[in-house]
Amino acid sequence: MIVVLGRPGLGLPGADGRRPLGGIAAVVARTLAAGGRRTEIVGAIGEDADGDRVAVELGRAGVGHAALLRDPAGQTPVAGEPLGPLPRLDAGDVELGLRYLTECRVLLVAEPLSEPAAAAAAAAAEWHGALVVVLLPDGARVPAVWSRGTLVLSVPPVPLPSPDDADWGEDEAEEAFPGFVAAIVAGLADGRPVEEVLGDAIDDAHGERIGG
Repeated sequence: MIVVLGRPGLGLPGADGRRPLGGIAAVVARTLAAGGRRTEIVGAIGEDADGDRVAVELGRAGVGHAALLRDPAGQTPVAGEPLGPLPRLDAGDVELGLRYLTECRVLLVAEPLSEPAAAAAAAAAEWHGALVVVLLPDGARVPAVWSRGTLVLSVPPVPLPSPDDADWGEDEAEEAFPGFVAAIVAGLADGRPVEEVLGDAIDDAHGERIGG
């Protein structure tokens, strides 16, 4: 099973007015599930209406979310709306969510964590015997806890379009990097060597850019 750790949210509304899953954790998890991978998301959402919508959309996408915590003091992130206090995701929450699951082959840490939370995630991954992939902002310092035995990928800055951008679709740049990450995670879950998985993912991404 693949486990994605992060705080899912909602994206920009589509032509039908419905907001799809948003945020890299949710989009990668949705992509993996669409590819037939058993995927669970661990993290937190707000105890609000948007959090309810996230849970519904995860269920529709086939993403397990039994270990997704609800934080009454946090706000579920929604693209294009003011960002309030994020749902809590501390070391205790991370440990509880990851230890709740009975299996984890690959753990994707989809956002920066506090040092205690990162340590809890690393310990849980070791307990599961899981491979770890970590996403960090481009140029960010790699915490010592991820310095060995971990694949760290830099998240490129992708400007978000405004809701009235007629040329923007779900298959544009906002989806490209999550698709790249999903391909890597899926390959690692299959037991393929890291170098081979990375090479294929880079080649595929390059081909999509050339042909797009």
